[in-house]
Amino acid sequence: MPCSYHAPFFAYCKHDKTYAVTQGCCNHWDCPRCGQLRAKHEYGRIVEGIRTLGATDQIWFITVTCRGRGLTVKESEKHYGEWTNTLLDAWRLQSKRIGKKWAYVQVTERQTRGHPHSHILTTFCPSDVAVDWKKERVQVDGRQFMAYVSALRSEYIQQSVIRSGMGEQYDITPAGKLEAVSRYVAKYLFKDNIFNDQWPKDWRRVRYSQSFPKRGRKESDAFVLLKRDDWHKLESLAVVVSCRDIASLEEAQFWLRGSDVVLLNK
Repeated sequence: MPCSYHAPFFAYCKHDKTYAVTQGCCNHWDCPRCGQLRAKHEYGRIVEGIRTLGATDQIWFITVTCRGRGLTVKESEKHYGEWTNTLLDAWRLQSKRIGKKWAYVQVTERQTRGHPHSHILTTFCPSDVAVDWKKERVQVDGRQFMAYVSALRSEYIQQSVIRSGMGEQYDITPAGKLEAVSRYVAKYLFKDNIFNDQWPKDWRRVRYSQSFPKRGRKESDAFVLLKRDDWHKLESLAVVVSCRDIASLEEAQFWLRGSDVVLLNK
């Protein structure tokens, strides 16, 4: 499947005079090909980053939900970025005040009703978190009813969520097994509505603090194939060109027709 946004092709040496050709990633979530590649990259960064942060700091799992009553989906989409910016800025300043490390990753999805809903893994935890009770819907023997259940509560988080404009719903728990919880949050990047739903322009599906660990860059001899001279360079270097997909094969067949390079479809 080719990239919907016509990302350029790249060539890199596999071994000796065998080169591979593949199409780059456009990074658009709505591209059927590159959306999956982007999700895999972000998944890896989340899991590796939480593993690194968790080696020295307690990780907390916080969920925040956009209010729904009296608010349309369109209105929630328009303001959700503003509300979460306000919330995260407040948490960052509070972390500085209490001398805590500030790092987070936030993954946003839609609830069934369409309003945004975010899962946040972070080193932030206010000092007033304590065991309390909250009212929530529970299911017993196939029947649903409201009940009070034991949960961690924080007056600071409650008020900061309300002041942000988002609503009042939140949950906070200490992350147990870091590998499991990071993969649980990252898997939301692969839900069907991430790729198929219509999201507003510049919508942030995943966002990180500046302090969140970045993935290490791998050294590469890859070069872009934009012009005829780039394909001539590949032709001069390669005896065998292995194409990663049909789109790469068709592109290579067009530019390398008549050459002595052996094309493979792999």
